[in-house]
Amino acid sequence: MRLSDRGVIMSPWQNFYVIIPTEYKLKGIVPPSFYIDRLMKFLNREYYVSLLSAAALNGASHQKAMVFQATVNGGPIRSGVKNGTRLEFVLKQQLPMQFVRKVKTQMGYMNVSDAELTALDIVVEEKKIGGLGRVAEVLIELCESTHWDDTKLSLLGYFSIATIQRLGYLLEQIEELEQADALYLLAKQTGRTMRKVALKQSVAVPEDMQATNRWKIIENYKFEIDEI
Repeated sequence: MRLSDRGVIMSPWQNFYVIIPTEYKLKGIVPPSFYIDRLMKFLNREYYVSLLSAAALNGASHQKAMVFQATVNGGPIRSGVKNGTRLEFVLKQQLPMQFVRKVKTQMGYMNVSDAELTALDIVVEEKKIGGLGRVAEVLIELCESTHWDDTKLSLLGYFSIATIQRLGYLLEQIEELEQADALYLLAKQTGRTMRKVALKQSVAVPEDMQATNRWKIIENYKFEIDEI
């Protein structure tokens, strides 16, 4: 009898196999955290666990997602359900690996974006996590772990100034004013100019709408924050 039929191994990816730990044999499903590092090495990709999956590991404990999200470099890689778990990949050519930490798992380690990188990523990929309201909810918890000091200056270089503006605006909306101030000073140090930018890229901006806040965000979208 084949080992997979006996529940000894599983194949979450073509030609890639994982031994099923005893505690998961009944389900026959192994969490991606068990094998993501070895899978990425198998695929010869740099990676880090990102978005909601990273947020949950950076203090946003209420933000567990139904998918396992990771950011990878290289060519397109297809997201999909693998052995009962949805793996979702975000493609980015330059990964800021100096802002990625190693988190211990039962099978070794996996790369996870730090709190500040996670905060910027969820603003960029807001559609993948449920919209701007969800971004704000995650930031409320994530802010307990974020520190926008000079050590994060080079991190901002991996993101557009528009993304930094949107993050700063959202920090003010959730009343994290000290963090917003720190990010604003850091953004100024980048030497890049803030120009008017819509809060929600996919929503049309009325011609007469102005940006009246310091982040030069055009408030073309209203979001609500659910209670945590």
